[in-house]
Amino acid sequence: RPVNLVEGQTGRFRLTASAPITVTGRFLDRAFVAGSDAGGTSAVILVGIPIDTQSGSYPLDLTITSDAGQTTMQVAIPVVGKVYRSEVINVLADRSNLLDPAIDEAELNILRGVMSAFNPERYFVDLMGLPAAAGISSPFGSSRVYSGSDIQRIHTGTDFAGAPGSPIFAPAPGRVVLADTLNIRGVATVIDHGWGVYTGYWHQTEHYVSVGDNVTAGQVIGAIGSTGRVTGAHLHWELWVNGVPVDPMQWVSVSFVD
Repeated sequence: RPVNLVEGQTGRFRLTASAPITVTGRFLDRAFVAGSDAGGTSAVILVGIPIDTQSGSYPLDLTITSDAGQTTMQVAIPVVGKVYRSEVINVLADRSNLLDPAIDEAELNILRGVMSAFNPERYFVDLMGLPAAAGISSPFGSSRVYSGSDIQRIHTGTDFAGAPGSPIFAPAPGRVVLADTLNIRGVATVIDHGWGVYTGYWHQTEHYVSVGDNVTAGQVIGAIGSTGRVTGAHLHWELWVNGVPVDPMQWVSVSFVD
């Protein structure tokens, strides 16, 4: 799901067997581990399609292990491109130093370390809820030029233009794996929802949860703010699948459970 995977979105593969199986493999040059359902007879692979993936057919390599032995197979999977918009962003003047690519990469390495681990326990049960009661000010995937410079970034989340101090809600059950203050993302929280799915909440004025906390859908986990590299107060919401940031709004309308 979907039949043709889309650049910047999540794809799901489900394998069913007559006996318990474990499934690992590679897709788009990334290794993955499948989640397990139905007593181990159903394996679910969730993959993130990176924003720069070109349209074409890509090999899905599978290794399937059961009590009877191990089998490998390869399936050709179609991926289609998507057109994303462009934006010009004017960062607050006193934070222009945060456009330094070295600062950007160092912080991304922290997030990759946190959001690339695979948790075999699945906490999410259906559609994601919205993390804020506010309008969307900037969608996922936009190509951004910052402060009139030639520095470009891809917007790897969805921005909600909430008022300072407005509540931020957990969109699904999970466990907090990061609650810290970062240079670019400001006061930040990351929730592990299991099966390689993580959500991140940036630029908060404060967070109300700590690492190790279990959260429920709809729980208030923080407040919208303007910390980090921002133009003003808002919530930047990210969703990562298998170590790849993807469009979180897909998860609001598509269930990857059924």
